[in-house]
Amino acid sequence: MAKLFDMDNPIWRFMGKAADLFFLTVLWAVFSLPVITAGASTTALYNVTLKMAENRAGYILPSFWKAFRENFGVSTLLWMIMLAIGAFFGWDLYYWYRMGAGGAAVMFWLSAVFAVLYVFLLTLLFPLSARLDAGVGKLIFMTFMVCLKNFSWIMLMVVMTACMLAVGVFVFWPLLFFAAGGIAYIHSLILAKVVFPKYGWKM
Repeated sequence: MAKLFDMDNPIWRFMGKAADLFFLTVLWAVFSLPVITAGASTTALYNVTLKMAENRAGYILPSFWKAFRENFGVSTLLWMIMLAIGAFFGWDLYYWYRMGAGGAAVMFWLSAVFAVLYVFLLTLLFPLSARLDAGVGKLIFMTFMVCLKNFSWIMLMVVMTACMLAVGVFVFWPLLFFAAGGIAYIHSLILAKVVFPKYGWKM
């Protein structure tokens, strides 16, 4: 009976982790509300979840706020660039889709391929921003290179994100209250245990 109330009990550890991921999701959503701050908010989110994945997590709110402030400039510029590129791909896909068959179909699928690559880059960009102290150009270049060299792992991250969001939207909507924190934590586990050690990127 005493083990039931032991804080090292797997059930309590799971509940504690779930609470942390819920709190992180709320923080990410609140700090992303102005939209323009979504990049800094996402970098702060990954800063915390990477530490969690490496068992170095401290208090969530101070860690999140500190990372948000320190990475605001670079992360915001990265976000504006990626937002503009994403809007271009969205318009491009819509345009070629409306054009119909023939050459337009070829252009649509070509644009779709580049859009998928864009999603891959977007998936990795902010975790790298959270881990590395580098400028915008260097971060984008390094993200592209790491994606190429770890394509299967980044694909797994993208697929897991899509599956989690699909389950949240179509099957069990309460899962969305943990979505941002849960997705970032799963990504961080893969990055911290598999990808980043290849390059010596440790805190």
